[in-house]
Amino acid sequence: MAIGDTIGKGGSFIRKCIALGYAVLLTYVIVSTTAILGLATDQPDSAKDLAYITEQYPPFNFQEDGRLQGISIDLLEKVWERMGENLNRSIIKLLPWTECYQRTLNEKDTVLFAMARSPQREQLFKWAGPIGPFRTVLLAKRDRNVSIASPEDLNNYKIGAIRDDNAIQMLLDKGVNRGNLLLEITSEPIVEMLENGSIDAWAHGDMAGIWLIQQSGANASDYVVAYVLGQTDAYYAFNRETPDSLVQSFQEALDYIKSNKDKVEESDYEKVLSKYGP
Repeated sequence: MAIGDTIGKGGSFIRKCIALGYAVLLTYVIVSTTAILGLATDQPDSAKDLAYITEQYPPFNFQEDGRLQGISIDLLEKVWERMGENLNRSIIKLLPWTECYQRTLNEKDTVLFAMARSPQREQLFKWAGPIGPFRTVLLAKRDRNVSIASPEDLNNYKIGAIRDDNAIQMLLDKGVNRGNLLLEITSEPIVEMLENGSIDAWAHGDMAGIWLIQQSGANASDYVVAYVLGQTDAYYAFNRETPDSLVQSFQEALDYIKSNKDKVEESDYEKVLSKYGP
């Protein structure tokens, strides 16, 4: 065989290898681009792509006479309006707190409100707020004569709390033994135990707790604040996979609602707060 023939055949082989290489590379580019586009379209583009969930926790969010209302719900509608979204409170789902918390922790594109922002939760969610402050207390029946002069006295009592509630961490931070805590998924069994004396107190928000006691059919005037655990700011909490840009849009809209004032120097935020109490 001549040398020229050998080179010719070799060149043909090389050309085939190059062509095959281009084909493999093109396939890789197509697959990679498709995957990237798939990830992009999997991200929420706007507020309308998110699922909104809340619980019974007045004055921030609650249902009364079949209508969802409260500070965080009224503010959310104003945030949507500022963001240019045609949304209203009818898309919000009312669920038990534990279900709300776990869904927002584990399900993409989910927003929960109002949630206490604490150091233990800081890296678990993304945040927009604050919506406003609330006070966490121990509620007890007057006739139980619960007396707490210092955090050490807390371990003298059986205390009820709702699972995943920030009140639990507040109690633990004050040195309460876990064995003295009785956790439930909803408020109903806790109020029942308060009424029958199975527990001495309930760790919850003061206004929300009294409202829920009244809603259960018990006499709220029979209850007192036995101890103040602390004050916390409530926020809109987003699943960690929510794009930063979308959370920032929420924050900017809320900041505007707080800062923009009318002719009498009152913001929409202040108007919402005054609607639901001092």
